[in-house]
Amino acid sequence: MLDLILDLIFPQRTCCLCRRPGFFWSSRPWCDACDDKLKKAGTAHNICRRCGKFLTTDQSLCRECQEEEPPFFIARATGPYESCHRQVVKQYKFMEKRKLSHVMARMMSQIVLETPEYWPLDMVIPVPMSREGLIKRGFDQSELLASRIARRIGVRFEPHLLVRVKAGPPQRELSREMREKNLLHAFAVERPDRLRGKNVLLVDDVYTTGSTARECTRTLLGAGAKRVGVIAWAAGKGY
Repeated sequence: MLDLILDLIFPQRTCCLCRRPGFFWSSRPWCDACDDKLKKAGTAHNICRRCGKFLTTDQSLCRECQEEEPPFFIARATGPYESCHRQVVKQYKFMEKRKLSHVMARMMSQIVLETPEYWPLDMVIPVPMSREGLIKRGFDQSELLASRIARRIGVRFEPHLLVRVKAGPPQRELSREMREKNLLHAFAVERPDRLRGKNVLLVDDVYTTGSTARECTRTLLGAGAKRVGVIAWAAGKGY
């Protein structure tokens, strides 16, 4: 409701991606041309059937999933972490354009609803931020997406079961090896009795190396979750 009121008071006169003039709002923040680019980017590449990374080959599994099966059952994203998809993330996370969460969540929800491997689902859980990160950014981008996705797919939202107990430098600043070390024992589950035997949808904004999703999944499974699926706005490339 608040976003609807803000749309009326402060109408958006340009596409948030290409700056084309027009009339835009929370559920339509970019123009038809940019919307077409985003949708085409999500279907232009083959994807790994387990982790959802966008592949440059016609293989069904990326090299990493061939070498070691991921702990989650399935992971998908709306598109690769490049071009328009990357631009959306930058505006959403770093320019505080929270209204983008409406259409991002809608596109992510559509994938979940149309992909049988995710189902059945019992709860939606966001990848948690550290307290320091939350203070610095001012909002939890994954929690906001997860709350909107939960409403769209009709599944219970559990924002506080999975918590981050160890802070560290931002993942984007680290090598793959350092990312995994940085995340070791970084998460914990509050009230594991609420998680035991449940099928979980884990939500994140970006899935690049997959280190965060893997560690969160291990923590959830270790606390008694039955199965975990991952949905992200954008995913990295696999080889």
